[in-house]
This record gives sequence, C-alpha cells and structure tokens, in this order.
Amino acid sequence: MTAIVVFINLNACDLSDDDGVNFFFEPLQVTAAEFPESFELGEVYRIQVDYLRPTDCHFFEGFDFSVNAQTERTIIAVGLVENREDCEVLSNEELTQFFDFEVRFTGTYTFRFFTGKNSNGENEYLVYEVPVISN
Repeated sequence: MTAIVVFINLNACDLSDDDGVNFFFEPLQVTAAEFPESFELGEVYRIQVDYLRPTDCHFFEGFDFSVNAQTERTIIAVGLVENREDCEVLSNEELTQFFDFEVRFTGTYTFRFFTGKNSNGENEYLVYEVPVISN
C-alpha cells in the first residue's frame, strides 16, 4: 500500500491577516419606483427603483424583499458600505436599479419601499398599489 502525503501551505490563507478592507450593510434611501398602471396575472414585469448614494463608500448590493401578506411586499435597497475614513459625501447622486417581479396572485399588490427613518426614529416608506387585471 502506498501512502501519499500532501502538504498544504496555510500561510496563504492566514485568517489573522487584516488587509484593512472592512464593510457593512445599510439601507439606501429609495426615492421613487416605476410601476405599470396594472398587472396581468402570470406576467413578469421589470420594476425600476431610484435610490440615493450618500457617499462614494456606498455601493448597491441588492434588494431585500419581505412578504408581509400574499400581495404585500416590503422592499429595502441594500447598500454595501466600505468602512473608510476618507468617504466623500455625494450630494443628490440618484442611481437606478431594477428587479423582475412575477405576478402570481389576483387582487391588488402593495409595495412598500423603505426610505429611511423620521425624526422619531420610525420607519418611513413609499407605497405603491398596483391592481391585477384579468384578460
């Protein structure tokens, strides 16, 4: 029987090294979304979402969707934020992203987009309602 010895150099994967790049996630402020006047059951729609990029350390990471009821969705635009001290504040840099939405139920869909917190610390939302029509 032949024994094979494999040596792996673990120095290349040393987890104690800190390369100085740190980040965290935070919600981005949604400013608007574009929906059709109505949906058709079974169709897929491309939804446009506008949001603010507050600093040059903020980058769009994706959308977080919560299903609150059969036809109610809460949506947060998620930003990846580099944890740096030299972040430059951007004034009114509005960007656009998209997501595809498949209509699976009848009734009226309600979309609630997180826009931030008010002065009392309460969540605020932009709300859109889109009815589903049948052919």
